[in-house]
Amino acid sequence: MRIRGALHVHSTLSQDGTMTIPELVRWYRRNGYQFLALGEHAEDLDETKVRALSQQSVENSTREFCVIPGIEFACRSDIHILGIGAVNLVREKDPLTVIQAIHEERGLAVLTHPRRIGWECPREVLLALDAAEIWNVAYDGKYLPSTQALTRFRRMQQINDKLLAVASHDFHRTASFYDVAIEMDVPLLSPSAVLRNLRRGFYEIRSRFFRADPQVRFSRGKALCLRLLSSQLGKLRTARSLLLWWSL
Repeated sequence: MRIRGALHVHSTLSQDGTMTIPELVRWYRRNGYQFLALGEHAEDLDETKVRALSQQSVENSTREFCVIPGIEFACRSDIHILGIGAVNLVREKDPLTVIQAIHEERGLAVLTHPRRIGWECPREVLLALDAAEIWNVAYDGKYLPSTQALTRFRRMQQINDKLLAVASHDFHRTASFYDVAIEMDVPLLSPSAVLRNLRRGFYEIRSRFFRADPQVRFSRGKALCLRLLSSQLGKLRTARSLLLWWSL
């Protein structure tokens, strides 16, 4: 079966989330999704909330929709790592320790919003990571990823050729939603099946205007088209920001 999912979703277990896990499930189902991967802020969690994260993920998973628990860890040097499938708190700020703990749970370690750190990440951290967000809707905007993100991602792959690309919602509220999904084929819908495909790179990033595999391989023509469109979109975003500033 073909399924669509959203990565890096925050519920009210995170301080800045606005919807409970059951509310998120209903909302995403209405929007044509079959799974979501949560990413609650580690600094907002305690052991009680972690138990709620695990329990509610199970309680809100069915044959038609599954919820994968996860924690977003804020590490030193402003590096943020999402552990998809991780349900153990790590208070250590060393990114390598965090990644190791995620892997011990058979989770996926994802570098989140790398634009925030200028796409600069220590070599040893890059080698330990499983994936990086080439498109974080909350930070990078809607419609298309930036060509700079794709260029920087390929530089990261020169260090870690097994690094996978993902697109994430970094969802906090419905107003910031944009329909970019992780699509994959699974025999039966389950968190383990989704995680297995994510780890193996058996998925596709897909939105209305963008489509890519986990290695972000494009023909020369498509790469040129994306560069032109992304450039024009950047100008529109700049113009919008100026108009908003002018109206204040």
